[in-house]
Formats: sequence, structure tokens, C-alpha cells
Amino acid sequence: MKKNTNLKFFLIGLVLLGINQGILNSTFNNYLYDIFKISADARGFIEFPRELPGALSILVTGLLTFWSIRRWAILVGCLSAIGVLGLGFLSTNFIIMTCWMFIWSMADHLFMSVEAMIGLKLAPKNEEGRVLGQISGMRNLSAIIGSFLVFLLMGKLNFTYPNLYLVAVIAAILSAFAFYIMRFKNEEIRPKKFVIKKEYSLFYILNVLFGARKQIFLTFAPWVLVSVYKTDASTMAILFTITSAIGFVFRQYVGILVDRYGERPMLIADSIVLFCICISFAFIKNVYFLYAFFIIDGLMFATRIARIIYLKKIATDTRDLQPTISLGVSIDHVISMMIPILGGFLWHLYGYQVVFILASLISFLNLFSAMKIPTTTTST
Repeated sequence: MKKNTNLKFFLIGLVLLGINQGILNSTFNNYLYDIFKISADARGFIEFPRELPGALSILVTGLLTFWSIRRWAILVGCLSAIGVLGLGFLSTNFIIMTCWMFIWSMADHLFMSVEAMIGLKLAPKNEEGRVLGQISGMRNLSAIIGSFLVFLLMGKLNFTYPNLYLVAVIAAILSAFAFYIMRFKNEEIRPKKFVIKKEYSLFYILNVLFGARKQIFLTFAPWVLVSVYKTDASTMAILFTITSAIGFVFRQYVGILVDRYGERPMLIADSIVLFCICISFAFIKNVYFLYAFFIIDGLMFATRIARIIYLKKIATDTRDLQPTISLGVSIDHVISMMIPILGGFLWHLYGYQVVFILASLISFLNLFSAMKIPTTTTST
């Protein structure tokens, strides 16, 4: 099967899986509150099992090396369907619900490795950024579709959570079928189980810094807007929708720019923009400026493309790619599980400004690390 045909089916599966994720991400907080009436403390606790699959990515992918990457994609669709089915129909208490959520989250985090690997596999030489950007943009589009379905089905047609989640289950099953249709040459070539090499140390460092930077903004930037500036839920929803809508186009252009100019300038630019955003959240008091910076920060997450392409160029063995990407996901999420604790402690003692001053220091470390990337790297 030709690469462009495989890419078409992969994008179809990606959109269907993204609809599943969009439905869950848009409703999960409401689902927890409406069905289980959980407290704020319990809501904080549930982030640990929800993020744990990301930290376990390197172990899970190591155990799955007897399967091809296409079968991993099929597994993602099936696990996602099973997890959402359990959330919608089989969650008789909080503990059981957490188990189903863990399964769904495992699928979500495993797909981070799958989409990068299949994207690199399908991309023409020297066009990896364009293809990864296209994939990332389609995920943004599918998230918008998922959110719109929630608005239509729950807001207009009065769907219950089980009925809505059944739609998400069907989308996940159809995504698995789309992934099943794909065929690759040399499909049975296996990646290595675990890889830790000195040559990839800069890639590891970049993932540590990204994990810290990511979680500061995922956790504390929305909380500043909500708790300090009293931004209501509808406004926050608008901000997320604007970010996703612009991201559909922006992420594709990021990929094209990485192909054209290389990953080094893109990661340097990301560090500079991040510094400006951090300082703004620490010291600017105009909430409308902060809304703009909040959207810009969400768009800059697209620079993950540059890190993936950098790894591909420095890889000493193509079989190193998958386990190293998975290790990067694990490093990212281990840091992500620690940062909210430290940031919350600093906020409580010194105020939220200190959290973002710390983030600005992380941006300097990220800038220093990005400047260590050679101006030219040779693809393997």
C-alpha cells in the first residue's frame, strides 16, 4: 500500500480517535461532579492515576515490542473504546471508575508514541515536519469536532453520559478499523525494548524541561485566570476553542518551518516566547493580555515536532526511535506529576507570581539547551 494511502487512513483513524478524546476531555470534569459528587481533594487525587500511564510509557512500550507499530495503533483504538465503555456503563463506584479511566488514559498516552512513529514512517524524506504538523493539526480539528458533538448531543438533544460516551466508543472502534487497514513494508521490524544512550542526552534534557514547562501552564495558568481574575467557565471554553482552531493551521506551519529552517531555531524561538509569557503572567495585570498569552502558550506546544525531528536526525539506529520517544514521554510525565506539588507549595507560601518566575528560569534553561543543538544535523 502506498504511503499516501496509508497516511489517508491514518488521518481518518486519528480524527476518529481525536473525537473520542475530545468528547472525554470536554466532559470529564462535569462527569466526575455530576455522577460521583467528588470533592476538590478527590479531584486533585485523580490526576495521579490519570497521568501515571504517561510515566509508565517506557515500560508499556517495552513490553509491546513483539508487535508492529500498526498493531499498537489498533490497540490504542481498542483500549480507548474499552475504557470509555467502562466509564459510561460499568462505573458503579469511584474506585471502579478510576480503573476504567486508567485504561482510557493508557490509550491516550500510548498514542503519543504511536503518532510520532507512524508520522515519521509515512513522511517523505526532509518533509517529516510537514507531516507531523499535519497530524498535530488534525488532532486539534478532531478535538473541536468532539467538543461540538458534546454541545449538540448534550446541549440540544439531551443525551445522558452513557449515550454520549457510546458515541465516543463507536468513534474509537472505527479508528482501530482505520488503523487495521494500513499496511507497511517491513512491518515486522521490531524496535528495541529499552534505549538509554549518551548521544541522546540532550533530547532527554529537552523533555525534562518541556515536562516542567508544560505542567506549569496546564495547571497554574488556567488557575490564575480562574482564581485571581475570576474568569468564568464559558470564557475558558472560548479560550480553549480559539487555541484549538488556530492550532489546526498553526501546527502545520510549525512543521513546515522545522523542515525549512531546522529544529534549533524553532526551539530557541519557543524558549524566548515562553520567557515573555512567564513574565507577563507574573507581572501584567490586564486580563485580556493574559488571555492572548494563554492562547499563544497553547500554540507553542506544537514545538514537540522539533524535538521529534531532532531525535530522528541524531538517532544512531532507527530502532532506537520508538523506545527513545517513549522514554521522552515518561520523563515528561514524571516531571508533570511533581511540578504541581512544588508549584502549589510555592504559590501558597509566596504567591502565584513566584511560580511563573520559576517558569521563566526554566525557559532560560530551555534556551541554553536548544542552543546546544548543532546548526546542522544529519538525518539517519
